[in-house]
Amino acid sequence: MVRRMSEGLHDDDPGVQLLGRAVASADPDRLVLVHCGDLPGVRGRPARLVLDVRECDGARSRIVRADDDAAIAALSGMQHAAVWPRAHLGKDFSFACLALGARALGPGGKLWCSVRKAKGAESLGDFMVALLGNVDVVERAQGYRLLCSVREDGFDAARAAEAIGLRHEIRDDALPGVVLQSAPGVFSRRGLDDGTRALIEHVAAWSEATGAAPRRVVDLCAGIGPLAIWAARRFPTAHVLAVESNMIATRLAADNATAAGVGERVHVALHDGMPTVSPTGSIAPGTVELALVNPPTHAAAEDLVALFAGMRPWMAPGGSAFAVVSRGGVSTRGLKAAGAAVEEHRAGAYTILHGRWA
Repeated sequence: MVRRMSEGLHDDDPGVQLLGRAVASADPDRLVLVHCGDLPGVRGRPARLVLDVRECDGARSRIVRADDDAAIAALSGMQHAAVWPRAHLGKDFSFACLALGARALGPGGKLWCSVRKAKGAESLGDFMVALLGNVDVVERAQGYRLLCSVREDGFDAARAAEAIGLRHEIRDDALPGVVLQSAPGVFSRRGLDDGTRALIEHVAAWSEATGAAPRRVVDLCAGIGPLAIWAARRFPTAHVLAVESNMIATRLAADNATAAGVGERVHVALHDGMPTVSPTGSIAPGTVELALVNPPTHAAAEDLVALFAGMRPWMAPGGSAFAVVSRGGVSTRGLKAAGAAVEEHRAGAYTILHGRWA
C-alpha cells in the first residue's frame, strides 16, 4: 500500500520544489534528508531518514531507519540537512527532525526547512535560532518560506538532545494500571485517542454479552500498542499480533507490552498491512478469532480497501473484526469486499464496524 501521501511529499508541491532546489547541487555523500522523502532534483544517493516501512519501497536514497539509533548517531560532518515538516505528526516531531539535521551537520553546514507561513514557519524559525543561533528566510514562494540556518559555534547540543529524546507518558482509565510510553512521530502521541477508547468500550461490551474469549487476536494499525495490550489483559489466554508500519511506534509498542506485563503474549510486527507469512508461531493465517483495527483517517480509499483485503486470509471461520472509523463508507465496502458480513454501530462521534466471516 505504498503511496507518496504516506510521506506527505509531492514533487509538484512548491514547498518541496523550494527544498529540492536548495540542496540539488549538494554532494550526496554529505547530504541528509530528514524524514522528507526523495527530494526532486537531488543527485546520487544521500542518506535519508525514514519513519515508515512504506517509505523504503522504491527509495532512491540510502535508507537510515528511524529505529536504528546507531546509524542515526553515525550521521556527522554533513554539509546540508533538509527537513520537510509533517504537520499531521505534530510540532514536536518537526522540532526533533530539525534537531537531528542540526546534529548531523559539520562546521559551516546548512540546515534547510521549507514550511508554509500558516503551518508554523515562525515557530520553526525560532527553534532553528535556538538550535544554531541564526536563521534566514532565503526564498518565498506561494505561501512557503525556505528557511536556512548555519551551524557555527552557537550550536546548542543539549537542546537538540532534548528534542530528539522527548518522550510522553500516557495514562488512561481505559487501560487501568498501564503507562504507555510515546514519542514524537507516532499517532496520538500525547494521549489515548477517542476512537481507540470507543473501540475498547464497544468490544468489551460485546465480549461480555457473548462470552467471547478469543485465543488469537490481531491489532492492525497498532500504533504504540494500546489495543494489543488491552486485548492481552482482557483475554488472559490470548496471543496478540500487533501490526504497525511506523518504526518508532513499533519499537514503543513492544516496550509498552513488556512494561504492561504482557510482552510474552504480544508479538509486534513491522509491516504495511497484514504480512503474508506469520512472524510468530502463536498465530497463523486462518486462525484469528478477533481483529481490532483503528485505520489511519487520512488513508486513500484504495489503501483502506487493500488493508481490509489483507485481513481475509488471517481470519478464522466465525471470526470477528471490529474497526473504528469516522463513518462507514469505504471501510464498510472494504470489509464486505474481503468477504465479511458487516454491521455498523454508532459510538458517539464514531462508527464501529463489526465484520464477521462465516
